Amino acid sequence: MKIRAKALWIGLAAGLLILGNGVCTYADIAVSNIRVTFRDRFDTADGTMQEPSIIVGGIGYRTDGINWSQGTEGWEPGKEVTAAVTLRSNTGYSFAAGSTVTQEDISGARLDSVKQEADGSITIKAAYAPAVQLGRTKSAGWSGTSNTRAVWEPVPYATAYQLRLYRGQGEYITTLTLSGTSVDLSSYISNDMSYYYEVRATSRNSADAAFRRNGEYVASADTMVKSMGKTGGHWYWRHDGYCYMDENGIEAADGWRYIQGIWYYFDKDGRALTGWQQINGKWYYMDSQCRMQTGWLELDGQWYYMDSTGAMAVGWYQLSPAEWYYFYEDGRMAADATIDGYRLGADGKRM
Repeated sequence: MKIRAKALWIGLAAGLLILGNGVCTYADIAVSNIRVTFRDRFDTADGTMQEPSIIVGGIGYRTDGINWSQGTEGWEPGKEVTAAVTLRSNTGYSFAAGSTVTQEDISGARLDSVKQEADGSITIKAAYAPAVQLGRTKSAGWSGTSNTRAVWEPVPYATAYQLRLYRGQGEYITTLTLSGTSVDLSSYISNDMSYYYEVRATSRNSADAAFRRNGEYVASADTMVKSMGKTGGHWYWRHDGYCYMDENGIEAADGWRYIQGIWYYFDKDGRALTGWQQINGKWYYMDSQCRMQTGWLELDGQWYYMDSTGAMAVGWYQLSPAEWYYFYEDGRMAADATIDGYRLGADGKRM
């Protein structure tokens, strides 16, 4: 009886060892709660594709290798590539036979298959859709053949571009979303005005945007001026003010004149005006040298804003996509107040 019992125990132990080779070693703890997370990486701003961070969660195992179906140089945003993630158990742990991994255990990727290898490890294959931080255009400027056409270099992986146009010293004009790398802006541009723009890489729709982060804005390298006006002639002083005679001997009078890049306004007697002037229903301000003012203007402790045409801002006014101000009927900027339900800070900017 003792011999038969001993043989039975030996046979049982051998059976457990044989079973353990493919499943769990004797006394190992079975691994449970397998979790794998694919997390997009946007830690560079140069527009290069990055492998995602792959994070495993749970006790008793670790990542032992990651193999991709192709290198990142061949990846396209939103186009799936396959990752083979090998998990290996830690000392004292083993993956149980028939260990199951479902889609609920995989985050940021689509589960393809799970295979238990002969050495006890597990290989999980998952389809991952790459995402990218779009880079900056290398140059932005104006066409050599048309001074109203904005042109810039393409950005890898971009499916659209966003352009913001400004006039003068930063007066916001409009925002355009474009599919190409150039656009004719003549419909937004007036004579004798300077313009610049800033452009960034973006996506054409929400489906693209899921795999492309907007790039940073790049300002055009130079400023476009549609025309500069006449530069001849000369100024002279008369008993009642400054006057101007052009290169043809004709005195400026009764209206606007653009002289050497600056606007002036002359009355019917030929005198260049100073101070506040109401012209065609709008208010303008000429400084002590008769020059029309644009941009921010501080007078007697009050702030005013004169747009790029010189006209005084009244009511709500947008200086940039994110900057709104309110100006009373007399042009004074509202500050530390509530207008139309919007709160304005001490600097006048809508909060």
